[in-house]
Amino acid sequence: MVKIMSISLPCEFSVKELLPAIRSIIAVKLVKEKGMPIYRASNLMGITPAAVANYMTKKRGVAIRDLIESDERVMSLINDLVDKLAANNADNLSSYYCILCSEGKRALKKKGFDIPTCMYETTTIVR
Repeated sequence: MVKIMSISLPCEFSVKELLPAIRSIIAVKLVKEKGMPIYRASNLMGITPAAVANYMTKKRGVAIRDLIESDERVMSLINDLVDKLAANNADNLSSYYCILCSEGKRALKKKGFDIPTCMYETTTIVR
């Protein structure tokens, strides 16, 4: 009998739960607060208009959204990114997502979640 091991990668939680919550917050802020059309917001975020619409109607990214929104530091970073996106001043969106993911996991750990760290977090100091 062959034993199959399951390996849960640190980024799995982020990809399935954390980043959709963060994207949901960003989409709502771009469309509702900045008055941006869904198509423009989707282009800036690098996702489809349908994904933005799903975030707007809370069909996606809602599982831990309230927990993320309750953290002032994460929300400050999200607001900064939204301002940069609205001003077409966000150069490398992937690095912002890594920072937001890292800070989001920090916020969730404060609330009792046990989430493994990724390579980015072990090689970069985020304060």
